[in-house]
Amino acid sequence: MSSPLRSSDPSRSTTRSDTSRHSRYGSRNGTTNGFHRSYRDSTAESPSRQLWDDFNRMMLDGNKAFTHELDTKSSEQEKLHRQALQEALQRHEKVRQSAERAREQLQIEIELENRRREEEEKRRLEEARRKLAEEETAKQRRELEEAKRREEERKQQEALKREKEEQSRRAEAQKQREEQEKTERKAAQEKEEADRKAREEAAAKAKQQEAQQAKAPPRPTVQPAQPAQSAPTQAQPPAGRSAPATQSSTSNEAAQGLVSTNEQREAVHQKYLALHKHLKKVRAYVEDECKKRGIKNQLSDMRREVNKIMGQINKHDKRANLAKSKEVRAILDRAATMSDISVDPSEFILYPEQPPTSSTAEKRYPACLLYLLSRFAKSAIAQLIQEAGMETETADGVGVLLVTIFSVPAYRWNGQSLIDVLWAKYHVVCPPLFGITGSQNTPAGRKRLGWWTENSTFITEAIHYQRMRGLGAGFSALTLRDFSRSANPNPAPNRLWWEALARILNLPPANRN
Repeated sequence: MSSPLRSSDPSRSTTRSDTSRHSRYGSRNGTTNGFHRSYRDSTAESPSRQLWDDFNRMMLDGNKAFTHELDTKSSEQEKLHRQALQEALQRHEKVRQSAERAREQLQIEIELENRRREEEEKRRLEEARRKLAEEETAKQRRELEEAKRREEERKQQEALKREKEEQSRRAEAQKQREEQEKTERKAAQEKEEADRKAREEAAAKAKQQEAQQAKAPPRPTVQPAQPAQSAPTQAQPPAGRSAPATQSSTSNEAAQGLVSTNEQREAVHQKYLALHKHLKKVRAYVEDECKKRGIKNQLSDMRREVNKIMGQINKHDKRANLAKSKEVRAILDRAATMSDISVDPSEFILYPEQPPTSSTAEKRYPACLLYLLSRFAKSAIAQLIQEAGMETETADGVGVLLVTIFSVPAYRWNGQSLIDVLWAKYHVVCPPLFGITGSQNTPAGRKRLGWWTENSTFITEAIHYQRMRGLGAGFSALTLRDFSRSANPNPAPNRLWWEALARILNLPPANRN
C-alpha cells in the first residue's frame, strides 16, 4: 500500500503496474514468448498455441485490472490522508491563534494593571502635592492676613494721626480765616467810613461852591469850575453803585474762565493727539535700547505682568484690588531703577503747573518707567472698552487703580503727575469727553469721534455705544475720587468730570445724533 504522502503522479502508478507485471510474469512470458517465437519460426501455428495466447492475454488483463484497482485505492487513501493533515493543520492554527489571543489579552491586562498602578501612584503624589500646596497656601494666607491686619492697624493709626493733624490744620485755617475776615471787615468799615467822609466833604464843598456861584455875577469863566465839581464825583462814586459793578465784572470773568471756544478745544485736542504719536515713537525707542542692552525680555515680562494684573481687577473685592495695586507698584519700582535709558519728562507734561527749577531742569526720567506707565494706561483703556461697556461696575476698580498709580510721588516729575500719558489715549478713543464734535455721517467724522479701532476698522453703532459707555464710566471712576484722606495729590481732580459733563450737555443740536 502506498504512503499518504506519496504523490499522485500517473507516471508513478504506471511504472508500478509495469514493474509488478514484469516481476510476476516476466520470466514466464519471456520464456513463452521466446519459445513461441522460435516455435513460430520453425513450425506453423497450432490450436494449442492460440489457446496459450488467449490465456496469456487474460492473465495480462487481470493483472492490469488488479494494478489499476490497487492504484485507485492508494490514490483515495492518499487523498484522505491529505485531508486529515489539512484538518489537523487548521486545528493547530486555531489553537495557535487562540493561544496568541490569550497571550495578547494577558499582555493587555498586565499593561492595564501597570497603568492603573502608575495612575494610583500619580494620584497619591498629586494628593500629597495638593495637601502640601494647601498647607503652604493656608500658611501664606495666614501670614498675609496677619500682614494685612498689621497694615490696617498702621493705616488706622496713620489715619487717626492725619485726621488729628487735619482737624488741627482746619482749626488753624478757620482761625486764620476768621482773623482775616475780621481784618477785612475792619478795613472795609474804615474804607467805607473814609469814603463817607470824603463824600460828605465833597458834598459840602459842592454846596459851598454853588452858594458862591449864586452870589457872584454870571461870568463866562464859571465853566472851569464844572470839572472841579465833577472830578470828586467820578473819583468817589456812590456806594450803592460801586458794588453791583464789581459783582458784574467778577461774574463775567468767571463765566469767561468756564467757557472755551471750539478753536481752543481743538488746539488742546491736537496737542494730545501729537503726544499720543510721540509716545509710540518713544515706546519703539525704549524697546530698541533695551534690546541693545539685553534686557528686552525682562521689560517684556514686566509689561505682560502688568497686563495680566489689569485683567484680574475684581469689581467686588477692594482688598484684592489693593493687593493688585501693590503688585503693579512693585513692577514700576523695578522699572524706575533701570535708569540707564532716560527721556526728557517735560515732553510728556503738556501743561506744567510750575516751571522746572534749576535742580529739575536737567533731571531725566527713567524711560522704562515711562514705557510701562504708557502700557499700563493702554491696558486700562482696553479693559474699560471690553468689560466696563457691558458691566460698568468693573470701571470703578480700574479707575481706582489708575488714579492711585498716577498719584504716587515717586512717579512724578517736578511735583506733577505724568497722567497726560493717559489723557492722550483718552483723546484718541473718546474725543467727545473733551468737547470735540463732528459729523457721524462721514468716514472722516466718524474716525474723528472714535468710531474705529486701532487697525483703522470702523465699528457698528452698538459697539460704539458700548465703547463710549465703558470709557465714560472709567472717566467718572478716575475723576470722581475723594483724596481728602490721602497724602498724595489728586492727579485727576473732580473739575475734569464737570467740564466733560458741561461740554456734552452744551453740544449743538446738529451734533447730538
